[in-house]
Amino acid sequence: MQPQPQSHIIKQKTGPDDPELQMTLQEALGQVAPDDVIAIADELVERRAHLFSGRFDFAQRELQTDSASLASSFADIASAVTHTKANARTITNYFAQSGFVTFDQLFNGDAPAPVRVATFVEKLNALDTRLALELATGLLHNISPKENWLWTRWLWDPTTGTGILPLLAGSTHNLLADNLADGYARVGAVSAMSMKFGEGTGLWTDELMNSEKRAPFANSAFLACAYGVYMYGSTSWRLSRDFNELLPSLPNMARRLLGLPKMESASHLTDEQNPV
Repeated sequence: MQPQPQSHIIKQKTGPDDPELQMTLQEALGQVAPDDVIAIADELVERRAHLFSGRFDFAQRELQTDSASLASSFADIASAVTHTKANARTITNYFAQSGFVTFDQLFNGDAPAPVRVATFVEKLNALDTRLALELATGLLHNISPKENWLWTRWLWDPTTGTGILPLLAGSTHNLLADNLADGYARVGAVSAMSMKFGEGTGLWTDELMNSEKRAPFANSAFLACAYGVYMYGSTSWRLSRDFNELLPSLPNMARRLLGLPKMESASHLTDEQNPV
């Protein structure tokens, strides 16, 4: 059998210790600035006000669900809590058949959030566990970001042992759990620890953290950017330069992870689109 020709897309590398990878990661980090993190946090704040606040109201620390309003906008909500259109469709189709009764315990239950998340996910046994976790934690985080945090597969996927959290923590040790409730609590603890890492990158600023509205979304914005740096750096390290040009900008990668629409950079706007 003749050897297969080498792909013109994939460059030959020596492995994860290839010194070019470190250089590529540094170049990728240079594509995200403090203003990008601030902008993404602002977009999360705006989305919360537009999409979540009008459909979930606080009353004595309990969330009351407006089912009719929720049904009318659920496709948009599904798109906000997952990073692919296919997953958003799966969530939307699932609840079109089953209704929203399962949300009552998630929002109004007396148990701590990790237990409510675990119970909700276990009830949705027809959905992939990772997708159900993204839905439950995405809803809680967008409704009440100060008290609840995300658990997405790009943060920590125990089925594959991957995500940005073990990369920042240096190991999977603090993320390993015997059940979903403990797993959610551990993801929250490691997410909080990652803020210390963020402070050393220069991406945390007073403008970000001193804003009462931005601060609750600051860590989610930073972690999405951090994963974008790793994903962009690793991908561009493997691909040839011609194909690197097809990759989206790093801030837009972060937006995609958080279910936000991409933004066109000022340099790409036409004269009519550019207000300057």
